[in-house]
Amino acid sequence: MGQITDINITGRLSNGQLGDAHELLVTGILMRLGFDVSVASVKGGAYDVLIGTQRSPSSKKKFWIRGQVKTAEKSVSFVAGSRGSVNRIYKSGVKTYKYTTKHNDIIIAVDKENLDLYLIPTIFIQRWGKSKSLGKISLLKNNWDILLNWNPGYLKKLEVEFGKV
Repeated sequence: MGQITDINITGRLSNGQLGDAHELLVTGILMRLGFDVSVASVKGGAYDVLIGTQRSPSSKKKFWIRGQVKTAEKSVSFVAGSRGSVNRIYKSGVKTYKYTTKHNDIIIAVDKENLDLYLIPTIFIQRWGKSKSLGKISLLKNNWDILLNWNPGYLKKLEVEFGKV
């Protein structure tokens, strides 16, 4: 009997299709949690979804943040532009870039093995390398409080907790 985390049992799933599936999975999970979510209408951009969030759980006022969905296998990459995308022309080292807050507000990594979501505020990665082991960011795994408290004070407090881990 198969598991929901079985991958590519048909042998026909491309990496692009897996990425699309993870975008839809993230959208569905966030909607199930009660968040407003919109899938970006333009493929190949620096964000995949828009998420309606708030400054605190008691806040009535919502605003939108830009989320980039990444497939992760033991680690998550913070680099983009390595596939041909729209123009299908790839030149090594020419188009790659590391995400910043100019591109998106949060990176949501989908663990390919167990479908856990890692919610990584993009401001965190400015002092990190090009990738991070999922084991080193377990504090962010399925941490919905990040979306319920999207404010500078809470995010700074969470970032400080990383220094203690």
